[in-house]
Amino acid sequence: MVPLSYSYRNLIVRWRTTLMTASGFTLVVTALIVMLAFVNGVRTVCAGSGQPENVVVMKEGNFDEVLSQLESRLAFQIEAIPHVARDAHGRPLSSRELFMAVTQWDERSGKYHQVQIRGVYPVAREVHSQVKIVRGRMFRRNRREIVLGAGMARQQDLDVGDTLPLGQEAWEVVGVFTAAGSAFESEAWCDLDQLAGLFRREGIYSSVILRTASPAAAARAVDYLEDNRALAVQAQTETDYYRQQAEQTDMIRAGAVVVSVFMAIGAVFGVMNTMFAAIAERVKDIAVMRLLGFRRMEILASFLLESLLIASFGGAVGTLLGYAVNGLTLSTALGAKSIAFAFTVDGPILAIGAIFSLAMGVVGGLLPALSAMRIAPLEAMR
Repeated sequence: MVPLSYSYRNLIVRWRTTLMTASGFTLVVTALIVMLAFVNGVRTVCAGSGQPENVVVMKEGNFDEVLSQLESRLAFQIEAIPHVARDAHGRPLSSRELFMAVTQWDERSGKYHQVQIRGVYPVAREVHSQVKIVRGRMFRRNRREIVLGAGMARQQDLDVGDTLPLGQEAWEVVGVFTAAGSAFESEAWCDLDQLAGLFRREGIYSSVILRTASPAAAARAVDYLEDNRALAVQAQTETDYYRQQAEQTDMIRAGAVVVSVFMAIGAVFGVMNTMFAAIAERVKDIAVMRLLGFRRMEILASFLLESLLIASFGGAVGTLLGYAVNGLTLSTALGAKSIAFAFTVDGPILAIGAIFSLAMGVVGGLLPALSAMRIAPLEAMR
């Protein structure tokens, strides 16, 4: 077997070429990990959004709250269906909600930005039990008061005591809430009647969120609503609703793979050219090795190993650079909504980066290695 040190020393001697070739692998692996971490972060937020006991009810034909409009009469009918849980006073645990994406001018940045507002009634705290006020307090009814999700507060650089321009009014920020890392943290919540009056949406709701006793009861409520022809509504469990929102990232993930493949082709040709050049310089060395008794497969394995060492080094650096974005927070559009998320680099993504790098090394090094093993020693020594 050709000693490992032989392959290693040859790479060290040609260190400039080695680094240039390895940089191609670094670029590909870094880009792949960053793009997959982006998708993983968005999916993690959506997966943690919603509760399996809740049912999201929207107008028939709508799959996003921004576009849905439910009238008061229809909201009453929805709340009267079986399977809806009730509070201590016998009232249905049903949250009528008005969700709006409002474009506002930010004087500090000198740019327009989108503010996501959810108008709710006090019962929303019982329906969305993961929402917890961590600073300040909850808004009061019939006041121009607003509470911010932690993600929105971070993105907008706002806190308790600040004001948020909305429409022609300045709303006082009275609290900041968390929601177990879910998409709700990218929103601001306020009194529904105040929001509806400001934008002339009285008597109109984006959705009605029903609380049930269990996931099984939620599934039965969905079936009841879907089968009831008298109610022209679209019903899903809350977890299914946000899972469907996350499916929009499938195209991004597919695009990440396509881009990485095209970049990988360049890296493969790079290592291929490097290895062919190395073989051309070491034809006599290869001939001597063959005369010393090294078999063809050992020569092939030695040069293939060189390619894998280049790929491993470039892939390792790319993995470190890609991992550096782990935890980096950003905001992105998801359908008609915008959510704050953190890039998430986990074990499977790191494994994909390593496998992808080694695969490029094998593909790029195989043809040069086959060429090296076919060298006739006597002819090469002439």
